[in-house]
Amino acid sequence: MERRFFFFDIDNTLAVWPDGVIPDSAQEALRLLRKNGHRVALATGRLQRDAKRFADLADVHDFIADGGRSMTVDDEIVYMEGMDRQRCLDYIEHLEAKELRWAITDANELVRITPYEEVLAWHPDWDVFKTVYDPAFDFRQVKNFYKIYAFMTPEEERDREVQHMTQDLIRYGENCILFEPMEKALGVRVMLAHFGMKPADAVVFGDGYNDLSMFSKDWFNIAVGNGRDELKAAADYVTTDCDKDGIYNACRHYGWI
Repeated sequence: MERRFFFFDIDNTLAVWPDGVIPDSAQEALRLLRKNGHRVALATGRLQRDAKRFADLADVHDFIADGGRSMTVDDEIVYMEGMDRQRCLDYIEHLEAKELRWAITDANELVRITPYEEVLAWHPDWDVFKTVYDPAFDFRQVKNFYKIYAFMTPEEERDREVQHMTQDLIRYGENCILFEPMEKALGVRVMLAHFGMKPADAVVFGDGYNDLSMFSKDWFNIAVGNGRDELKAAADYVTTDCDKDGIYNACRHYGWI
């Protein structure tokens, strides 16, 4: 059997969101893939520290996190980079000029920091990050921007003519817009090269908007049935929903397990 390298998005692909439960069938599929000599990794937009929780649950030791800007091999971080620093500084200056609140994650910790006390009130039940209020926090001193959270209502966004630093954004709960790297394909390529494998060896699974950044004509792309329509349109194969044995069914369909 030809050896493949499988990359799995986490949320609503490998694990059912928001509870983060990995179906038994997905666990079995990963076990059988490894047994058959294939490589298995995760590929997620989550922070490296956050992704590690799911890697441990899935017994996976290699993963791409931070939307392609970090790589972990054998449970050790090989590299971890933030977003373009100047673009982040310029964007927060723009939010300040528009009198809008923000928070950032600037370390590999499940923490966001903000100089605005009112941001403490924003905390959805599914959010695992802790918000830290520091009125003296100076974003100009930040070296690494891993995530930026911009808080605004749709009306504020429209009426204040907010110019986002990129259109690659996530509507992250009520009145919050999240910016994080969306370069998953870059991470996939780096990990393939690290292990001496070719792009054609890769198989990627995803469901969401940021997985469009992972899909490529250079490898095989699978969307779960619960995925976004535009991702399914770009997929080479669409399997069943993630909570209806999507990963297992696709792997069985192609004879990988």
